[in-house]
Amino acid sequence: MQKLKFELSGLTCSACEKISGKKISAIKGVEAVEVSAESGVATIVASRPISLSEVASALEDTHYKVVNIL
Repeated sequence: MQKLKFELSGLTCSACEKISGKKISAIKGVEAVEVSAESGVATIVASRPISLSEVASALEDTHYKVVNIL
């Protein structure tokens, strides 16, 4: 398992955390997701490497954006 962190923009509340977390959890290989609106970070536990572009694609129909890999 790998633990990955991505910086996200556009997160303002708990609903943002739930929506973005649900979108990210749909990525193949993602086992768990924790999103914090306060820190703007999505922590992903995955069975394989997850790229920035995969997370960006998962969020493309939302107003959340991937800023960086941490």
